[in-house]
Amino acid sequence: MNVAQFFVVFAIALTVTAGLTPFAKRFALRMGLVDVPNPRRINKIPMPTGGGVAIFGGLLAASVVGDIPHFGVTLLSAALILILGVLDDRFELSAGVKFAGQVFAVLVYVLWGPRIEFMSNPFGEMLYLGKLSIPLTMLWVLTLVNIMNFIDGIDGLTTGITLISAVALAALALLLGRYDAAMLAVIVVGVSLGFLPYNFNPARVYLGDGGAMLLGFLLAAVSTEGALKGAATIGMSVPILILVVPVTDLLCAVVRRMQKGVPIYQADKSHFHHRLLELGFSQRQVVYVAYLITGCSATMAILTAHMTRAAWIVALFLGLLFMYGSMRVGMINPFHRSHKGDSKDV
Repeated sequence: MNVAQFFVVFAIALTVTAGLTPFAKRFALRMGLVDVPNPRRINKIPMPTGGGVAIFGGLLAASVVGDIPHFGVTLLSAALILILGVLDDRFELSAGVKFAGQVFAVLVYVLWGPRIEFMSNPFGEMLYLGKLSIPLTMLWVLTLVNIMNFIDGIDGLTTGITLISAVALAALALLLGRYDAAMLAVIVVGVSLGFLPYNFNPARVYLGDGGAMLLGFLLAAVSTEGALKGAATIGMSVPILILVVPVTDLLCAVVRRMQKGVPIYQADKSHFHHRLLELGFSQRQVVYVAYLITGCSATMAILTAHMTRAAWIVALFLGLLFMYGSMRVGMINPFHRSHKGDSKDV
């Protein structure tokens, strides 16, 4: 596979997504796909949430030209994720219905697509998963689908983190000789970059649940195809390092909500971006901080990718560092004790 093909596929993904975004915005307004302001949201005016439609269009166009792995099932599952998110944006599905839809879409992908069949072990030989490969792969994909949706609360945050993460995953896939996974990663770079100008502050259109979950699914597909399957020395620590901002935000949200005795899916205003905004950062400054952290952690992931033990040590160190930072900015309180009535404050 030559460099020219990567460039062509990237260009198609970027231009089709950028070209479709204005039409997706009008489609969203016509279909009632609008993010209405409420006390938990950042936006002050109703915003169209049709970004996922444009991103899927770019993905589809580029995939026809590029040689992506598991072509049929990847596009089918991506479409199911998008449709589910669009329905949620329009009708506000219950958490149970939404999760059941995610499980179905991911199960389709895992049954007929790739699976994580082994994992690196920093203390010895490879861990072969056997029958556990299906549930663990599903858990990984579902986690990424949801964490990218979790952090999608401020202009350009999810799109930019996806862009940086996809660049790192493309580099890793190329280093491993996984050119099909690299092709999919390049497409994700293209659709993210094509949509970002419309989504950066001040945003003209939002990803919506459909777009955010779609980007999370695509990152999961790339990492499952490439970083997690490419070589015996690559393990879970590498993609976790790349996605350290959303992973940390998710962990803090789970701890915070367990402490308060509320369901982990119940929304609140203590996410990464909420806390930095309350500390006086502007929306753009919050996004720049997230981009910087993601860029640094992704660089560390690439540098330590072939050093299994070193990668886990770096991941542990950065994890502790970010958890400390999370406590400092108020994302979690390790000394909190659950009291009756806490859920009313969420």
